Amino acid sequence: MKRLSLASLASALAAATTLAAVPASAEQLRVGLAAIATSVDPHFHRAGYNFDLRENVSDALVYNNGVSGSVEPRLAQSWRIDGDTKWSITLEPKAKFDDGNPLGADDVIYSLCRVRNVPNSPGLFSSFIATIAGIKDLGDGKIEISTKKSDPNLLRSLSNIGIVENPTGRTLTYDDTTCGNDNWLDTAAFNNGGLSPGIGHYKVKKFTPDVDIALERNEQYYGTPAAYDSVLVKSLPDNSARIAALLGGSVDVINAVPINSIDSIQSSDKLHLSFMPSTLLIFLLPDQGQEPTPKVSGTDGKNPFLDPRVRRALNLAINRDEIAETIMGGMAQPASQIVVDGIFGHNPTIEPFPYDPQEAKRLLAEAGYPNGFSLTLSAPSDRYVNGAQVAQAVTAMLSQAGLNVTLETFPLSIYFTKASAYEYSLYLAGAAADTGEGLSQMINVVGTRNPDRGWGGANRGRYSGPETDKFLEEAQSMLDDAKREELLRAAVAQARKDEALVPLYHEFGVWGVRNGVHFDANANLTNIFYTARPE
Repeated sequence: MKRLSLASLASALAAATTLAAVPASAEQLRVGLAAIATSVDPHFHRAGYNFDLRENVSDALVYNNGVSGSVEPRLAQSWRIDGDTKWSITLEPKAKFDDGNPLGADDVIYSLCRVRNVPNSPGLFSSFIATIAGIKDLGDGKIEISTKKSDPNLLRSLSNIGIVENPTGRTLTYDDTTCGNDNWLDTAAFNNGGLSPGIGHYKVKKFTPDVDIALERNEQYYGTPAAYDSVLVKSLPDNSARIAALLGGSVDVINAVPINSIDSIQSSDKLHLSFMPSTLLIFLLPDQGQEPTPKVSGTDGKNPFLDPRVRRALNLAINRDEIAETIMGGMAQPASQIVVDGIFGHNPTIEPFPYDPQEAKRLLAEAGYPNGFSLTLSAPSDRYVNGAQVAQAVTAMLSQAGLNVTLETFPLSIYFTKASAYEYSLYLAGAAADTGEGLSQMINVVGTRNPDRGWGGANRGRYSGPETDKFLEEAQSMLDDAKREELLRAAVAQARKDEALVPLYHEFGVWGVRNGVHFDANANLTNIFYTARPE
């Protein structure tokens, strides 16, 4: 199998962008995805597959470009910062909802208030609005957002929140709780088509959970229109089914290209790859929030993961190079920290974890487990590229270090619900830099879990490091870029020192594309349909 290195990625990308134009119908783009959105509601669940749909059907105030890294206007036509804590934003005057009503300041305020008030959300978007103190309607299509402290990444954070139409008939007064409202738009109504998710390049025509999503172009869109009249998004979690659909011509694009299918795509005269290194970190989280911990035995009721020596043993027991090269076929970069190289906040002084199962055994013995203990590793069966195979490899590596490990996998539909209920002792997950830099990723993964504050959304292992939090808190309000990066790097180093989690690798984003279709890869791993076009 041909290894997909950074050099070959660059070469293939150059070739893909110079393909000869092939006649193609612009009527429908057919896409097969490893996981599709679990809801049309743009505020329901902070997860990558839901970011996909939201980006295509519900514009945010700004767009965080996953290729250039720049922040671009969307529903915010322009903005400026006054002092350290006030942002003056002019809304796009041409933006209208599906019913013809123009975008107003009241819609923005309602949407940002609703983020904290979505019932039964498996993961709220609260961290993206954590620093907002107030929002004022200044009239003439302008709003003023004031923050509790200076927040250099405010707009990047708001790039993740789709704006929906305010149904209350009044302008809410923004606060940290309910904004004085007790009747919020219903998630079920978004899913059954009773409500539109906002203003976007496409409108949702049909949503069938775990099956498909049909989109149609929004002919009233205020910006550059999408090239395709419609998009059919199919749920194809099985790798073989997804690649077969591409090779057989029933879809035009697939994401999460299976490792063993890269050669077949590269050698085909009908297909090409679109790809980019991503910020997505795949990692293991050990339970550090309860005792006893579920799915662990042989410890006399103790939670062994509360001991940093045990967490260190986990890190030393895993051969990351083997996972990246063999299991991921070179489509991954071994990780020693949360923030990937090249992204703001990456700490270049941190050394890679050595692979040392003997030292792992010694640390386990020192912690009181000379004969190891029994545990269950939990993983999703259908979420990450080769995720199940990676979990199998990790199970074998931990067993070689003296642990008795059983692997269990669950479909995506229930996996994170169980994780949010703290039903796992050690589980596999992933998280990307949603704002295009490392601060939001660090807060999401290792910030002390606090849903009200919007911290630790992905930290279901409940690591809590006072020093890490202090550095992140200071970085969150530091406008000076150099000082902010210094603080962020300190937080990265502290999380590493605390053995907060078990980072495995940063995944590459790779799409398989039919010739005649242009499809943009991006570092955020978002499936963006509105930039696709016939070639």
